[in-house]
Amino acid sequence: MDGGVRDERRERFRPREDAAAARLAELKVQYAQKREEYIASGVLPDPSKPGLLEDATKLVGTCPDMCPEFERVEREVQKELDRLECFPGTTSADPAAAVKIYRRPAAGRELPLPEEVRPPPVLQRTLDYLVHTLLPADPRDPHFAVVQPFMWNRTRAIRQDFIVQSDRGAIAIACHERIARYHILCLHWKGGVGADAWSEQQELEQLRKTLRSLIEFYDDQRLLGHTYPNEPEFRGYNLLLHARDPETLREVELLPTNVFTAPPLQWALRLHTLLQRSNLLEKRGQPQNTEATPNFFTRFFKDLARPEVSYLTACLAENLFASVRIGAVKTLGRAYLPQHNGLPLHQVVAMLGMDSHDEARTFLELLHIQIGDDDSVKINKSSVLDEDKSFASPFSHALVEVKRGDASCQAIIDGLTTTERPTQSQQPRALAVPQASAPAPRAPTAPAPSAFTKVPTTWPTAPTSAPTLAPPPAAASTPAPAAPTPSRPIKTPPAPQPVAPAPVMAPPPPPAKPPVPRERLAKELVMRLCAQSIRETVQEVAYNAMAHESKRRAQRCRSALIETLASKLYRRLVAEPSATFVRHAAMEAVASAQLARVRKRNAWKRWRAVLSQVREQQRQSARLEAIRACLPHLQPSRLDRRVQRPVRTPRLWDDERHEAFSKVQHASSRLWARGSMARTLVDRVSWLCEETMTRPLFWTAVVYVEGDGVGSRWLRHKMALGATDSIYTLPQGTQVRIVDGTQASDTAHTPQLVVCEAGAHPPAPRQPTALLELAWNDSKSVLHEPLWTPRTLVALDDAEADADALFADAVEQVVTSLPEEWHRPLAQCTSLQPLWDAWLDISDGFDAWLARTSSPAVARDAFAVLTSLANLFLRLAGAAESLALPMPTLPAEASVSDTLAQLALHQLRDLPWGDPDAWALLRAHILEHAQSGHVQMGTYMQSLLRMALACQTEAGTDVAVTAANLAHLRQLGARALTELAARVDAEDPAPPSANLLVRPTSTVKRSITPPSHAAKRGREDGAGARIRRLLAQSAQLLQETHVDS
Repeated sequence: MDGGVRDERRERFRPREDAAAARLAELKVQYAQKREEYIASGVLPDPSKPGLLEDATKLVGTCPDMCPEFERVEREVQKELDRLECFPGTTSADPAAAVKIYRRPAAGRELPLPEEVRPPPVLQRTLDYLVHTLLPADPRDPHFAVVQPFMWNRTRAIRQDFIVQSDRGAIAIACHERIARYHILCLHWKGGVGADAWSEQQELEQLRKTLRSLIEFYDDQRLLGHTYPNEPEFRGYNLLLHARDPETLREVELLPTNVFTAPPLQWALRLHTLLQRSNLLEKRGQPQNTEATPNFFTRFFKDLARPEVSYLTACLAENLFASVRIGAVKTLGRAYLPQHNGLPLHQVVAMLGMDSHDEARTFLELLHIQIGDDDSVKINKSSVLDEDKSFASPFSHALVEVKRGDASCQAIIDGLTTTERPTQSQQPRALAVPQASAPAPRAPTAPAPSAFTKVPTTWPTAPTSAPTLAPPPAAASTPAPAAPTPSRPIKTPPAPQPVAPAPVMAPPPPPAKPPVPRERLAKELVMRLCAQSIRETVQEVAYNAMAHESKRRAQRCRSALIETLASKLYRRLVAEPSATFVRHAAMEAVASAQLARVRKRNAWKRWRAVLSQVREQQRQSARLEAIRACLPHLQPSRLDRRVQRPVRTPRLWDDERHEAFSKVQHASSRLWARGSMARTLVDRVSWLCEETMTRPLFWTAVVYVEGDGVGSRWLRHKMALGATDSIYTLPQGTQVRIVDGTQASDTAHTPQLVVCEAGAHPPAPRQPTALLELAWNDSKSVLHEPLWTPRTLVALDDAEADADALFADAVEQVVTSLPEEWHRPLAQCTSLQPLWDAWLDISDGFDAWLARTSSPAVARDAFAVLTSLANLFLRLAGAAESLALPMPTLPAEASVSDTLAQLALHQLRDLPWGDPDAWALLRAHILEHAQSGHVQMGTYMQSLLRMALACQTEAGTDVAVTAANLAHLRQLGARALTELAARVDAEDPAPPSANLLVRPTSTVKRSITPPSHAAKRGREDGAGARIRRLLAQSAQLLQETHVDS
């Protein structure tokens, strides 16, 4: 350490005997007394007593100056003042120019007093002074780099005072926005021209902290119902600052719609997407690569140059230019081979958004990319980039600086354009800046208040009886210079004759004041105490109300979140079975299509082989004919003229003869294949069972063959007829019976298909029956009964045609659906048919009358009556008591369809018998009809009775229906219909239709078959079983949704 430094330190730390040192000693005593008073009154916590966090009080600053007096005097004594805070040519502090310094919180440092903390208005005025007075208008001004360290420290102190007071209001948000803009501007200009000691890492750190505080302020204010127009702008800055942090992107995606869709944030999102790379050099602690990234680096620079992108957004994106350009060079290297001539340098400059060729050369040389003499850049797959190093952030004139135009630093920081000017609220207050040429008298500093309040709106002067902190003597006698223009920085004018500091003199004693009456002092003290108590009470009430409102909004947000999650979970549970079924169906369809494609390909190959063989045979035949034509014609001798030689067929080759024999043998075996037509019928019935989801117990085909000719024997052989019936059991549980009609006459009355020869005379059917006739020539059918429907005639007169294929086509035409067979013996079905016809007349009448009513009460009573009639039907049919239908009791709904649907659903829920899958399907049908507003109660009851009869059949109960029971059922049904008609006519006087009360008995026998899902069968694992289970689950979910609604 040399002598000059020792002398400076000795001068700095020597005891001071001037007025500033005396004032500092006096302030220390006063501040110690005030600290004890604040601790005793509860304004400050007692460091010697532990306390709870909820008992802590909010600190509110009362310092009216940009720098507290204690700190200003202390730093003047300790020689820690910046030259921007002193009077020109002196080391004395200027109260109008001194700004509070940032001090890092330490473990042994005491809490600041309210007099040492600046309130929000003073902090805003301090920031106005820093931006509009100290900062030059042009960032190219060298003074920009001079004031940058000072402003970096003082803006940090401003943010510290906001944090100490826990202030998150509008003033705090406005100040943090301006500070963030200033940090972005310094980041672009690298601290200013000639700022050698500027640190990019420290600038980025303070920018991140400022934006983090600002985002927390926005979130807190949104909970209170306040929004700010500049939020999208700073959300975009934060997104670009954390370009490779997925958590920041998630925060942006959760923003409200008006903030998320704002143009500043949308442009930041677009740039953020284009910034992502998939070819980063992965290192520990470095950001990871982004999957499926397009690496659109050219689009990034083009979008950045668009006028919609703001200047500060471009300044922040400029910090990532080096990373984007390295990724662009690596991408280009993957696209070119080593034998490529290279890219022109001017093209690389345009693609990478650089300002000049020199900048591009410098950047490429750092990456070890060769540049030829003809300015060709050798970028190819063999290039090895040296990217494992730090690259300095560039300064872009063409993309970034051109956006600034003629805007000043103040306009950029205040968020104004070049044509806008600050409004009256944004105009900085005029502060006295030292200038040696025009001295002026300084107004005395206002004394600090002696009372502490939580949220002061004004700063009243202290009462005369309270102790005050008197201003220093030097400040009272030193004149204040006039303020310069705001657009110019503070400079020390070159004074040829510097002004010497005034000698230290004691101030003259103040004149004696007249005594104030005690009554007046007491009155003022009472008024102040009352005002303070009222203010504290109002503040406490407002705080409690705000806390209650915040809690209520949090609960409402939680309820909304739970409701949203429940809705999403419900939709997922409903959609998952359908998606699984669709996926399986799609896989089966793809497999079927692939199988058909393979078969077609194989058939095509075989056809081509046969075609080539035929063409080869034709070519050989033509060659032999040509040879025969060239040979001389041999005349038989006279001796041989009487010999008649037989005509010989052309001699075939061995392979041709073998192939011809194989074809004839194959055709003969196919023509006389036993049971091929029977297998066609079985395959057709099996396919219909899968397609229609119908599972009849029996399906019967009767074959009538008359005579004993070759055609009759061939037909019996193809249908596999024998001494007994042919029975085929399908995987679905259906038995397909093929019966010889000439031998089994008992089953010939209820067939589903009749197959006969043309000219045969099968018995006339009792109900519509499919008919398939086989003719050996082009003849016409002789059967003209109208009940033969559908019917078709197959002519087998073409020897080249495939008889099995013709028969299969005919079967597809006549067998289009499967009957819903009832699992009862024939005699039992016949005995119940009159009872079933009577029930159908009654249920159809109920449906017709209920279609005209609009009263839910009438619908409820009709449902009860029809349930009683259904139980009577089951009792007359010999059903067990356990099969009786329950009687639900529910109040009437708003409409007829809703009433009937609710009654049906509750009745199905209480049924103790039946197939659960069948009930689930029936519930689904009821809900579907209820949504459309048309619930057919008679149809619903018919389904229930069919299922009950199926259960009765399984139990083996005998049936005995007498004429008296049938007449009793018809009489009760007619009486119920008459009463229902009377109640409906009372609502609607229009005359009913003639077929509502009296329904004639139909001459056509209606089926009493239950639905196919009522039978008790084993669960198969095929596609049909999966469909039924999915439908049952869907019906259960629909029922729960309907009941909840």
